Amino acid sequence: MDRVRFLLSLLREHALSYLGGLLMLGLTLWMTVGIPRYLQEAIDLLSAEAGANSAAFLSRIGWVLGFAVAVVFTRTASRMAFYTPGRRVEFDLKNRMLAHLTRLQRGFFLENPSGAIISRINNDIGGVRMMLGFGLMQLCNSIGTLTLAPYYMYRISPWLTLFCALPIVVAFLALQAGLRRLRHEQLVQMKSMQDLSDFTVESYNGLNVLSAYRAFPWAEHTFATHSGAVRDSSIRMSNVRAYLMPVLMNIVNGMKVLLIFWGGLMVVRGEMTMGGLLAYALYLSMLVPPLMGLTFMLFMLQRGFTALVSLERIFKTVPDVPPVQPAAEAALGERLREGLRVSHLTFAYPDEPGHPRLRDVSLEVRPGEIVGIFGPIGSGKTTLVNVINRYLNPPPGRITLDGVDITAIGQGRLRRHVVTVTQEPFLFSDSIRDNIRFGSEADGEGPVLDTVHAAALEADLARFPAHLDTMVGEKGITLSGGQKQRISLARSMLKPCDVLILDDVLSAVDHETERFLVEQIYAFRHARSLLIVSHRLSVLERAQRIVVLDEGRVADVGTHDELIRRPGSYREAYLLQAEHGEADGTPAHAAGAWN
Repeated sequence: MDRVRFLLSLLREHALSYLGGLLMLGLTLWMTVGIPRYLQEAIDLLSAEAGANSAAFLSRIGWVLGFAVAVVFTRTASRMAFYTPGRRVEFDLKNRMLAHLTRLQRGFFLENPSGAIISRINNDIGGVRMMLGFGLMQLCNSIGTLTLAPYYMYRISPWLTLFCALPIVVAFLALQAGLRRLRHEQLVQMKSMQDLSDFTVESYNGLNVLSAYRAFPWAEHTFATHSGAVRDSSIRMSNVRAYLMPVLMNIVNGMKVLLIFWGGLMVVRGEMTMGGLLAYALYLSMLVPPLMGLTFMLFMLQRGFTALVSLERIFKTVPDVPPVQPAAEAALGERLREGLRVSHLTFAYPDEPGHPRLRDVSLEVRPGEIVGIFGPIGSGKTTLVNVINRYLNPPPGRITLDGVDITAIGQGRLRRHVVTVTQEPFLFSDSIRDNIRFGSEADGEGPVLDTVHAAALEADLARFPAHLDTMVGEKGITLSGGQKQRISLARSMLKPCDVLILDDVLSAVDHETERFLVEQIYAFRHARSLLIVSHRLSVLERAQRIVVLDEGRVADVGTHDELIRRPGSYREAYLLQAEHGEADGTPAHAAGAWN
């Protein structure tokens, strides 16, 4: 029932176009079935020796010619009226799908690989377009033709029509088995195409890994396996259609044999005129296209309905986003006055409700402050960042901006105040300039050049022939990890905000570049406050306050100098990094930390 409502909602938006198409199609069918009737009368007039020059004969021929010309225009208009909504529905569905996907939480994308989603957007929505365009038009045309033509055949000769209907009844019984098999193979093919699309996307994104491990033979074998599954399902579907086509052809041939035999006898006996036999033959020929195209039409409709189920499953996935409260958004000013506060936050992933990743975490980032977060792998640093920026939804009331619960404000409003640079930089397949300017309203070249300098990109750009206009390729595939991180960092520097969160954004740069970037991050910032997550203490040592996480809890809080003098993971990391020259401290300083 939900599927029917979903389909009706798509049709309702384009009801006028479909009504116009039905009107034009009705006129087309009315004139098409009228042509044999006027030809029958014209032939009968000749047989009655009325003469080819009689007014009655010429009138019938005039109607035939007029209908033949008019059908060209009405049929064209009906096709345009049906095809246009199909394209518009495709356009609307793709936009709705993208808008819906952007509101879903990360759990959905963990369960649905990107290749499967791409396959649904391209193949499934394309199937809906074909069903609502060509498929729906053919359905209406077939219903009209298979209703009107037999009606006029029955008016000419009831008994002959009953005899001709026998092959159709037998064929429809045979079609049922074929359609059930076709429906099953369509589901198999859709799953195979999703698997193929998903593996193709993964292989393309992991070309460097495949090359490093010389895994191309494995990738080619796996691709051939998925592609073979699509091929096999397509062949099985073709075999089903190959079975159905001869059945339909035998229907037509059987009806022709019956017409020649019984119709000829009826003309000889005087039970039917020559005009009636000609008209009957024309009506019979009108049944051939819808009968021959029946398998393709049913296949298209079945594919469209199957695609609707797949799409409806995504649209029924409700975004786990609390409703926006206008009063809460109105309470926020253009700039934060009190800053960001996390109060006794406990968080568990939806699929692990009994295993909290964060336990009673509290911290505060006041306007103008620089706060660091340190912790070993698995301590909950990235989870905390994802909860603060609502990649993951926090419990209500635990995270506030100026005292306003972030779950009560919209995602767009939150992004105006809080900007996050993730540890996995993402670049669009565009120029370096456009990647830096993405999301920024800054005018002119000056701000871009300033951020290029601040992100230590000048030397890299000098080596690129196109400089800022260099295309970075898919996800920045032509760049190194450090270059991608610095472009992502430059992007954040160009966008003013209240709180800038840097989630381990310097992990792929060398220490010399890191020292320069640290200076720039602290000095050149459009954000009023910084929340820096890093495992490198040289990045955190100038923070006014450092929060140490351990197993999801706040293990310690203090300045860099305070923490290196207290036992704990921060001090241990400092000594280890100082020993390897990774911290801005001398061996003497490191030794003094023990005192």
